[in-house]
Amino acid sequence: MSPKKTEQHELTKLLKELSGCVDTFLVNWTRSMKQAGYLEHTTAKVDDCALSFGWFMEPLHKNAHNLLEKSFSELLLDRNWAKKIVDTSRRHRVRGVTAEMFLGCFKTLVHSIEEMILESPARAQTRIKALQAVRIYADALETIIMGDWTSVSEQESRDNLEKTNRILTLEKNKFENILASISDLVIVIDQQGRVVEVNNAASEFLNPSLNVGSFVWDILDLEGESMAQVLRYYPLDHAHEISIGNIDLFFELKIIPLSEVSLASRGYILVLNNITPHVKQRSILEENVKKSTEELRREKAQVEEMVITLKNVMNTMEESRKEHLSKISANIDKILLPSLARIRNEQNAPVRESYIDLFEDQLFKLAEQTGRKSDPRLLKLTPAEMRICKFIQAGKSSKEIAEALNISVGTVNTHRKNIRKKIGLHGKNSNLFTYLQFSGHAPGPEDALNG
Repeated sequence: MSPKKTEQHELTKLLKELSGCVDTFLVNWTRSMKQAGYLEHTTAKVDDCALSFGWFMEPLHKNAHNLLEKSFSELLLDRNWAKKIVDTSRRHRVRGVTAEMFLGCFKTLVHSIEEMILESPARAQTRIKALQAVRIYADALETIIMGDWTSVSEQESRDNLEKTNRILTLEKNKFENILASISDLVIVIDQQGRVVEVNNAASEFLNPSLNVGSFVWDILDLEGESMAQVLRYYPLDHAHEISIGNIDLFFELKIIPLSEVSLASRGYILVLNNITPHVKQRSILEENVKKSTEELRREKAQVEEMVITLKNVMNTMEESRKEHLSKISANIDKILLPSLARIRNEQNAPVRESYIDLFEDQLFKLAEQTGRKSDPRLLKLTPAEMRICKFIQAGKSSKEIAEALNISVGTVNTHRKNIRKKIGLHGKNSNLFTYLQFSGHAPGPEDALNG
């Protein structure tokens, strides 16, 4: 890149960066206006000041590619680039602003921009070129403004001034009426926190405690004993919930610096919005949540207690089960297994039968310990006797059983007698049918027929 293009690129970059530094410009211009004695007389809004800065920088940034080639005379011939600032000078003129004051304010604007250029980190050569361009445009603008200012006759100026005053009066009355009619409490204070002005809502609500000149923290029961302390407790442009005195009312407080509205204004606007219904509704919801949380906590505690109880019961059952299995295992080891060994080794048939009977009795005892509902004595029955039991349980008569099994009625009765003897039923009051119904051992009639 050639030295000329590099220089042009750096100048364009510097002007672009300056155009984005609105906040820095406002700080510099406010200080310059105050030092020159113009700040206390200006009615310019912060937004209007930012616009003026943008209008001055716009042609510089737009023509950055050939900025240094523009001469003073060329800028005077083509005045379209200056139209926005010329129009604002006309608006100030019809409001009664003198040429001296407007040009003085304009000069402080230029000086603030020059100060920003000198404080930039750009190369010295680039800063010098930027200062040259700003001064050429500023000189051309001043000449154009003065030419336009003096072209209006004295009578036309008076007529415009009267017209503007009427408009301003109407606007002032309109905004005063709006401020008086709103239900929010509006309090204007100075930099020290003293009350300067209030709207009707604030006057009616806070009277008689409200007096012009009183400190706002005393009137609203705010934290702090100075404006600096108040702003630490209640930061600017944030909503804060407060209550005033002992009354059961709550407000949302916002503190807005007047400097955000007007460049020359100092102090703050306090806006209080009554949020009592919302706070009370919130309290009700919080109480309901608290109750629900407490109920859930109690239910949780009950469930946890039940879980602990259930675990204890299960542990007890598990211990009982282990104990029961231990007893069964002990019986098997001490009685059944030795009995089986003796049965295998015994050659004498009568003795072997006695061992088998003993083994059978122990099996019945084990069956009882496992919780079986059926009578273990039924295990003594022969297969033929078990078939007879199935029919009896199904409610069949001896004749019907004999026909079904193709045997005689006498044989059926003999089986009945043997069954009663084996299971220990004696006497006429002991019914075999009833016993089989409650023993839960024999299946239904359809299984008996299949057997």
